Amino acid sequence: MITIKINNPDKAVKSDLKKIAKIISEGKIAILPASTIYGLSCRYDSKNSIEKTYKIKKRDKNIPLIILISGKDDLKKLASGINRTAEKIIEKFWDIKKPRPLTLIFKRNSSLENFVTCGSSNIALRIAGSGFLRDIISICGPIVSTSATISGVKSYPKKVKDIPDAIIKKVDLIVECSSPLAGEESTIIDVTGRVPFLVREGAVKFKEILNNNFQ
Repeated sequence: MITIKINNPDKAVKSDLKKIAKIISEGKIAILPASTIYGLSCRYDSKNSIEKTYKIKKRDKNIPLIILISGKDDLKKLASGINRTAEKIIEKFWDIKKPRPLTLIFKRNSSLENFVTCGSSNIALRIAGSGFLRDIISICGPIVSTSATISGVKSYPKKVKDIPDAIIKKVDLIVECSSPLAGEESTIIDVTGRVPFLVREGAVKFKEILNNNFQ
C-alpha cells in the first residue's frame, strides 16, 4: 500500500497528482479526501475495480455508487436529458470556484455499460469539490466515490484514523490530508424531473436548493 500525504489539497504537487491518477488508472483502489469525508474510489469504467470496492465496503451490489467528475465535459459523457431545473442547480452549486458537496441524479447516458449504474437508468454524479481531485480526474477520468466505511455503519471519517482497519488493509493507495475534513455526507438530489426531489440531505440544505425558481 502507498500513502501520500498532502498539506493543502488545492496546492498539491503535480508529481503527486500524476502518481495518484496513474495508480487509479491502473485499476487500483484508493482512499481519497472527498469534499467532506474520506471515500473509497476507483475508475468508474472498470468492472473489476468496482466489484473490489463493493467487496471492501461490504456493500449491496444492487446499490449504485456516486461518480465524481471534473466538469461539464464529463457530465455530457455520462448523463443525458439534462433539463432546465438541473441546469439552474448546476449553475448555482457546481459552476463556482469551490463546488458544493451536492450529488445530482440524472438520466444515464445510454452508451454506458450497465455495471456502471448497477443496471439503473439513472446515474448519480458530483463535481469534485477540491481542485486537487478535479485535477486527478482530468488525468484519469471520472471515479466512483463512496464513504470509506463498512456499509450499514453510520460513520463519517474526517481523518484517516477514523477509517476501519478492515478497509485500510485492502486498498492500494491512501491520500491523507494534514487537516481533518468537515465530516458530513453530500446532499443527494434527483433532477430527472422538473422539480428537484430530495434523496438524502447532507452538507447542502434542501431549502437552499428550493430557493431557486423551478417553474
